[in-house]
Amino acid sequence: MIDGIRSAGEISRVELAGRTGLTEATISTVVRKAIDDGLVIEVGQGVSTGGKRRTILAINSSARHAVGVSLARSRIALVLTDLSGVVIAVSESEGARDTDPLTVTERLAREIATFLEAHDIDPRSVVGVGIASPGPLDCAVGELRGLQPGPLWRGFALEERLENLTGLRVLLDNDATCAALGDYWTTLHDASPPVSATVYMADGIGAGILVEGRVFHGSSSNPGELGHISLDINGPQCHCGAQGCVEVFASPAAVAAAAMRNPDLVASLELSDDPDVDRRTFEAVASAAISGDKIARGLIEASATYLGAGIVTLSNLLDLDEIHLSGPGFAIAGEIYAEIVRDMLRRGTFMRSIHPVAVKLSDLGVNAAAIGAAALVMQHQITPHSAISSRRADVAAG
Repeated sequence: MIDGIRSAGEISRVELAGRTGLTEATISTVVRKAIDDGLVIEVGQGVSTGGKRRTILAINSSARHAVGVSLARSRIALVLTDLSGVVIAVSESEGARDTDPLTVTERLAREIATFLEAHDIDPRSVVGVGIASPGPLDCAVGELRGLQPGPLWRGFALEERLENLTGLRVLLDNDATCAALGDYWTTLHDASPPVSATVYMADGIGAGILVEGRVFHGSSSNPGELGHISLDINGPQCHCGAQGCVEVFASPAAVAAAAMRNPDLVASLELSDDPDVDRRTFEAVASAAISGDKIARGLIEASATYLGAGIVTLSNLLDLDEIHLSGPGFAIAGEIYAEIVRDMLRRGTFMRSIHPVAVKLSDLGVNAAAIGAAALVMQHQITPHSAISSRRADVAAG
């Protein structure tokens, strides 16, 4: 119900009943409680249609706040959002690199405290901290289980440690899932596409999947691993253990590696061979591509083509209506990626004779996952009936 008001911007009780399928009596009861809790406010009267003018409802945006964190090897981003999903502030710091996880978590807790204090946020209005990180994850216990943001994080009890350090509720989820939720939570809409996916590219590549506006978590909250669809079973080995994965050919690291193999490009863009600056190398190549450098554009187009092949497979599997391209990987040369992906979907999807698949660039920019992480914890705390999936149900019950 809260999400119905938020997504509409302003709405009457009657319209809300029609949208949710609940009775007007039930809506009145729920709305009254939300008003008493300070989450919803009455903002005036609607236009008369011959009877009594309807009272218009809106979200009380300043009533609650959430912190979102994007935890990656190359950078850590913090965002502060209000109940409507509006970003109030953003902060960026050094990534996890190879630093001990406890040291990074302690730094993160200090940064969160400073962040809230700097923006004069009452801690009582903060519903929690959402953390977006590459998978695989064990969200039931709040632990990272893969090699990202670094091998030292595998098995680290991130949720528990950060909750103890901050005193706030902490929720961990996949960065692509968070980006998908962020796109949805920050958008006003009358209706959600039945099935959409947000392709998120940062250090790796993943896809968050929404079904009628709700996150699809799969059996372990590790769905949408687009980056690990194999395009060539005899191709180069991926860090996941498979061969010829999308990430091997299309990720920012793959583009950076290809650029470093071209002496002319290394010289003209003054590239570094330090593996910890892959992101900056990729950004330099992307910037050169949109500025007309043919070699750089060729590398970006090759990345987009491999990515497009993976997206066509994903679309054929899920019969998608919309695809959003989101994250740092699309911040500079996103239009090149979008153009190529659109063309590949037009030519390659099985359902193309029945309906098109829309491709949109996300408006959330490089902080999409962090914004979505804030939305994640906000949704879990404010609208738990629509947010808690099977992967969290046992935790919520406890």
